[in-house]
Amino acid sequence: MASIKKSLVSKNDSQMRGISSYSAPALEKGLDILEQLASVNEGQTLLQLAAHLGRSPSEIYRMLEVLVDRGYLKRINGTFSLSLKLFELGKEALPIRDLSQIASLHMHEVAQRTRQSLHLSMHQDQRLIVVVSVHTPEPLGFSVRLGSHYPFRPDRTSARVLTAFQPQEIANLMVEEMQRNALPEKLNLRILKPRLRAIRERGYEQSESDTVPGITDMAFPIFGSSHPGAIASLNMPYLKQRDATMSLEQSRQVLQLASQNITELMGGAGHPLAGA
Repeated sequence: MASIKKSLVSKNDSQMRGISSYSAPALEKGLDILEQLASVNEGQTLLQLAAHLGRSPSEIYRMLEVLVDRGYLKRINGTFSLSLKLFELGKEALPIRDLSQIASLHMHEVAQRTRQSLHLSMHQDQRLIVVVSVHTPEPLGFSVRLGSHYPFRPDRTSARVLTAFQPQEIANLMVEEMQRNALPEKLNLRILKPRLRAIRERGYEQSESDTVPGITDMAFPIFGSSHPGAIASLNMPYLKQRDATMSLEQSRQVLQLASQNITELMGGAGHPLAGA
Protein backbone atom coordinates (compact mmCIF):
# COMPACT_ATOMS: atom_id res chain seq x y z
CA MET A 1 0.00 0.00 0.00
CA ALA A 2 1.30 3.46 -0.87
CA SER A 3 0.30 4.89 2.51
CA ILE A 4 2.27 2.30 4.45
CA LYS A 5 4.86 1.69 1.77
CA LYS A 6 8.21 0.60 3.08
CA SER A 7 11.28 -0.47 1.18
CA LEU A 8 12.56 -3.87 2.10
CA VAL A 9 15.46 -3.58 4.50
CA SER A 10 18.54 -5.44 3.37
CA LYS A 11 20.97 -7.16 5.67
CA ASN A 12 23.50 -4.41 5.03
CA ASP A 13 20.93 -1.77 6.07
CA SER A 14 20.28 -3.72 9.25
CA GLN A 15 23.98 -3.79 10.01
CA MET A 16 24.24 -0.03 9.46
CA ARG A 17 21.44 0.53 11.98
CA GLY A 18 22.97 -1.87 14.44
CA ILE A 19 22.02 -5.48 15.00
CA SER A 20 19.43 -6.15 17.67
CA SER A 21 20.48 -8.05 20.76
CA TYR A 22 17.55 -10.39 20.23
CA SER A 23 16.74 -12.64 17.33
CA ALA A 24 13.28 -13.88 16.34
CA PRO A 25 13.73 -15.44 12.88
CA ALA A 26 10.08 -16.45 12.42
CA LEU A 27 8.81 -12.99 13.35
CA GLU A 28 11.38 -11.33 11.09
CA LYS A 29 10.31 -13.61 8.24
CA GLY A 30 6.67 -12.60 8.70
CA LEU A 31 7.53 -8.90 8.89
CA ASP A 32 9.68 -9.19 5.77
CA ILE A 33 6.71 -10.64 3.90
CA LEU A 34 4.35 -7.88 5.09
CA GLU A 35 6.84 -5.14 4.22
CA GLN A 36 7.50 -6.60 0.79
CA LEU A 37 3.80 -6.78 -0.06
CA ALA A 38 3.31 -3.25 1.27
CA SER A 39 5.97 -2.00 -1.15
CA VAL A 40 4.25 -3.22 -4.33
CA ASN A 41 0.99 -2.28 -5.98
CA GLU A 42 -0.07 -5.80 -6.95
CA GLY A 43 -0.03 -9.18 -5.28
CA GLN A 44 2.93 -11.53 -5.59
CA THR A 45 3.17 -15.29 -5.98
CA LEU A 46 5.11 -17.57 -3.65
CA LEU A 47 7.99 -17.67 -6.11
CA GLN A 48 8.06 -13.90 -6.55
CA LEU A 49 8.09 -13.32 -2.81
CA ALA A 50 10.83 -15.87 -2.29
CA ALA A 51 12.95 -14.22 -4.97
CA HIS A 52 12.49 -10.71 -3.53
CA LEU A 53 13.21 -11.87 0.01
CA GLY A 54 16.22 -13.99 -0.93
CA ARG A 55 14.65 -17.10 0.57
CA SER A 56 13.54 -20.44 -0.77
CA PRO A 57 9.79 -21.02 -1.31
CA SER A 58 9.81 -23.74 1.34
CA GLU A 59 11.16 -21.22 3.91
CA ILE A 60 8.20 -18.85 3.58
CA TYR A 61 5.36 -21.18 2.58
CA ARG A 62 4.17 -21.97 6.12
CA MET A 63 4.46 -18.33 7.18
CA LEU A 64 2.28 -17.28 4.24
CA GLU A 65 -0.33 -19.86 5.22
CA VAL A 66 -0.40 -18.55 8.80
CA LEU A 67 -0.69 -14.93 7.64
CA VAL A 68 -3.61 -15.88 5.37
CA ASP A 69 -5.30 -17.86 8.16
CA ARG A 70 -4.90 -14.92 10.58
CA GLY A 71 -6.38 -12.50 8.04
CA TYR A 72 -3.29 -10.38 7.39
CA LEU A 73 -3.01 -11.56 3.79
CA LYS A 74 -5.51 -12.55 1.14
CA ARG A 75 -4.82 -15.10 -1.56
CA ILE A 76 -6.42 -14.71 -4.97
CA ASN A 77 -5.49 -16.95 -7.93
CA GLY A 78 -2.17 -17.92 -6.39
CA THR A 79 -1.06 -14.38 -5.52
CA PHE A 80 -0.74 -12.92 -2.04
CA SER A 81 -1.56 -9.34 -1.07
CA LEU A 82 -2.28 -7.36 2.08
CA SER A 83 -5.77 -7.40 3.53
CA LEU A 84 -7.35 -4.60 5.58
CA LYS A 85 -6.21 -6.25 8.84
CA LEU A 86 -3.25 -3.87 9.30
CA PHE A 87 -5.54 -0.95 8.51
CA GLU A 88 -7.91 -2.18 11.23
CA LEU A 89 -5.08 -2.57 13.74
CA GLY A 90 -3.97 0.97 13.02
CA LYS A 91 -7.45 2.24 13.84
CA GLU A 92 -7.47 0.23 17.07
CA ALA A 93 -4.47 2.32 18.16
CA LEU A 94 -6.38 5.56 17.62
CA PRO A 95 -7.45 7.46 20.75
CA ILE A 96 -11.12 6.52 20.25
CA ARG A 97 -12.11 7.89 23.64
CA ASP A 98 -10.56 11.25 22.75
CA LEU A 99 -12.29 11.22 19.36
CA SER A 100 -15.65 10.46 20.95
CA GLN A 101 -15.26 13.17 23.58
CA ILE A 102 -14.07 15.81 21.11
CA ALA A 103 -16.70 14.93 18.52
CA SER A 104 -19.53 14.76 21.05
CA LEU A 105 -18.87 18.31 22.20
CA HIS A 106 -19.06 19.74 18.68
CA MET A 107 -21.95 17.52 17.67
CA HIS A 108 -24.08 18.81 20.54
CA GLU A 109 -23.36 22.37 19.40
CA VAL A 110 -24.38 21.48 15.83
CA ALA A 111 -27.57 19.82 17.07
CA GLN A 112 -28.50 22.92 19.04
CA ARG A 113 -27.93 25.22 16.09
CA THR A 114 -29.49 23.12 13.36
CA ARG A 115 -32.13 21.25 15.42
CA GLN A 116 -30.99 18.07 13.67
CA SER A 117 -29.58 14.76 14.91
CA LEU A 118 -26.02 13.63 14.16
CA HIS A 119 -23.93 10.49 14.42
CA LEU A 120 -20.28 9.55 14.00
CA SER A 121 -19.46 6.28 12.24
CA MET A 122 -16.28 4.24 11.90
CA HIS A 123 -15.29 1.23 9.81
CA GLN A 124 -14.52 -1.98 11.68
CA ASP A 125 -14.45 -5.61 10.59
CA GLN A 126 -16.51 -5.06 7.41
CA ARG A 127 -19.13 -3.07 9.31
CA LEU A 128 -20.04 0.53 10.08
CA ILE A 129 -20.19 1.21 13.82
CA VAL A 130 -21.92 4.27 15.32
CA VAL A 131 -19.53 5.47 18.05
CA VAL A 132 -21.27 8.78 18.90
CA SER A 133 -24.93 9.70 18.52
CA VAL A 134 -26.52 13.06 19.39
CA HIS A 135 -30.28 13.55 19.22
CA THR A 136 -32.09 16.63 18.00
CA PRO A 137 -33.35 18.92 20.78
CA GLU A 138 -36.70 18.94 18.99
CA PRO A 139 -39.41 16.55 20.27
CA LEU A 140 -39.69 15.12 16.75
CA GLY A 141 -36.74 13.94 14.73
CA PHE A 142 -34.78 11.08 13.25
CA SER A 143 -31.62 9.66 14.84
CA VAL A 144 -29.41 6.58 14.76
CA ARG A 145 -28.79 4.74 18.02
CA LEU A 146 -25.34 4.64 19.62
CA GLY A 147 -23.72 1.27 18.97
CA SER A 148 -25.76 0.55 15.85
CA HIS A 149 -23.82 -1.37 13.23
CA TYR A 150 -24.46 -2.09 9.58
CA PRO A 151 -22.75 -4.07 6.81
CA PHE A 152 -20.14 -2.04 4.93
CA ARG A 153 -22.11 -1.54 1.72
CA PRO A 154 -22.14 1.04 -1.09
CA ASP A 155 -25.69 2.18 -0.27
CA ARG A 156 -24.45 3.51 3.12
CA THR A 157 -23.44 7.17 3.08
CA SER A 158 -20.73 6.64 5.71
CA ALA A 159 -19.24 3.74 3.74
CA ARG A 160 -18.91 5.88 0.63
CA VAL A 161 -17.31 8.77 2.55
CA LEU A 162 -14.86 6.55 4.43
CA THR A 163 -13.85 4.85 1.18
CA ALA A 164 -13.57 8.04 -0.87
CA PHE A 165 -11.08 9.60 1.54
CA GLN A 166 -8.48 6.83 1.65
CA PRO A 167 -5.24 6.25 -0.25
CA GLN A 168 -6.12 4.39 -3.44
CA GLU A 169 -4.82 1.00 -2.28
CA ILE A 170 -6.96 1.05 0.88
CA ALA A 171 -9.94 2.40 -1.06
CA ASN A 172 -9.66 -0.54 -3.46
CA LEU A 173 -9.78 -3.00 -0.56
CA MET A 174 -12.83 -1.22 0.86
CA VAL A 175 -14.57 -1.44 -2.51
CA GLU A 176 -13.86 -5.18 -2.45
CA GLU A 177 -15.56 -5.34 0.96
CA MET A 178 -18.56 -3.50 -0.49
CA GLN A 179 -18.73 -6.06 -3.29
CA ARG A 180 -18.83 -8.90 -0.77
CA ASN A 181 -21.47 -7.24 1.41
CA ALA A 182 -23.69 -5.56 -1.17
CA LEU A 183 -27.03 -6.73 -2.42
CA PRO A 184 -26.55 -7.48 -6.14
CA GLU A 185 -29.09 -4.87 -7.20
CA LYS A 186 -27.34 -2.22 -5.05
CA LEU A 187 -23.88 -2.61 -6.58
CA ASN A 188 -22.76 -1.11 -9.87
CA LEU A 189 -19.02 -0.44 -10.01
CA ARG A 190 -19.43 1.72 -13.11
CA ILE A 191 -21.54 4.07 -10.99
CA LEU A 192 -19.78 3.60 -7.64
CA LYS A 193 -16.22 4.44 -8.65
CA PRO A 194 -17.05 7.78 -10.35
CA ARG A 195 -19.29 8.58 -7.39
CA LEU A 196 -16.41 8.02 -4.96
CA ARG A 197 -14.21 10.32 -7.05
CA ALA A 198 -16.94 12.98 -7.02
CA ILE A 199 -17.29 12.74 -3.23
CA ARG A 200 -13.55 13.22 -2.81
CA GLU A 201 -13.51 16.22 -5.14
CA ARG A 202 -16.56 17.78 -3.48
CA GLY A 203 -15.32 17.09 0.05
CA TYR A 204 -18.53 15.48 1.33
CA GLU A 205 -21.47 13.28 0.40
CA GLN A 206 -25.11 14.30 0.19
CA SER A 207 -27.93 12.10 -1.04
CA GLU A 208 -31.56 11.25 -0.46
CA SER A 209 -31.86 8.38 1.98
CA ASP A 210 -32.97 5.14 0.36
CA THR A 211 -33.86 3.80 3.82
CA VAL A 212 -36.12 6.53 5.23
CA PRO A 213 -38.14 8.70 2.81
CA GLY A 214 -37.87 12.42 3.52
CA ILE A 215 -34.33 12.21 4.96
CA THR A 216 -31.32 13.75 3.23
CA ASP A 217 -28.04 12.20 4.37
CA MET A 218 -25.02 14.47 4.62
CA ALA A 219 -21.57 13.30 5.70
CA PHE A 220 -18.06 14.75 6.03
CA PRO A 221 -14.81 12.89 6.70
CA ILE A 222 -12.82 13.19 9.95
CA PHE A 223 -9.04 12.87 9.85
CA GLY A 224 -6.44 12.16 12.53
CA SER A 225 -2.74 12.91 12.91
CA SER A 226 -1.23 9.58 11.88
CA HIS A 227 -3.82 7.55 9.97
CA PRO A 228 -3.42 7.36 6.16
CA GLY A 229 -7.06 8.21 5.46
CA ALA A 230 -10.34 9.29 7.04
CA ILE A 231 -10.87 7.77 10.48
CA ALA A 232 -14.58 8.52 10.81
CA SER A 233 -17.61 9.93 9.03
CA LEU A 234 -19.65 12.74 10.60
CA ASN A 235 -23.26 12.35 9.48
CA MET A 236 -26.43 14.39 9.63
CA PRO A 237 -29.70 12.77 8.53
CA TYR A 238 -31.45 16.05 7.69
CA LEU A 239 -35.20 16.10 8.27
CA LYS A 240 -37.12 19.15 7.07
CA GLN A 241 -39.83 20.14 9.54
CA ARG A 242 -41.71 23.22 10.70
CA ASP A 243 -39.73 24.01 13.87
CA ALA A 244 -36.27 23.26 12.42
CA THR A 245 -35.91 26.41 10.36
CA MET A 246 -32.28 26.13 9.27
CA SER A 247 -32.10 25.16 5.61
CA LEU A 248 -30.32 22.13 4.22
CA GLU A 249 -27.51 24.27 2.79
CA GLN A 250 -27.03 26.18 6.05
CA SER A 251 -27.03 22.95 8.06
CA ARG A 252 -24.42 21.47 5.72
CA GLN A 253 -22.16 24.48 6.29
CA VAL A 254 -22.47 24.08 10.05
CA LEU A 255 -21.71 20.36 9.74
CA GLN A 256 -18.68 21.07 7.57
CA LEU A 257 -17.28 23.52 10.11
CA ALA A 258 -17.76 20.97 12.89
CA SER A 259 -15.92 18.30 10.88
CA GLN A 260 -13.03 20.71 10.31
CA ASN A 261 -12.87 21.60 14.00
CA ILE A 262 -12.92 17.94 15.07
CA THR A 263 -10.23 17.10 12.52
CA GLU A 264 -8.07 19.97 13.76
CA LEU A 265 -8.38 18.85 17.38
CA MET A 266 -7.50 15.30 16.34
CA GLY A 267 -4.32 16.61 14.74
CA GLY A 268 -5.45 15.98 11.17
CA ALA A 269 -5.75 19.53 9.85
CA GLY A 270 -2.72 19.13 7.59
CA HIS A 271 -3.74 15.70 6.30
CA PRO A 272 -3.04 15.37 2.56
CA LEU A 273 -6.59 14.14 1.90
CA ALA A 274 -8.31 16.73 4.09
CA GLY A 275 -8.32 19.28 1.32
CA ALA A 276 -8.88 16.79 -1.48
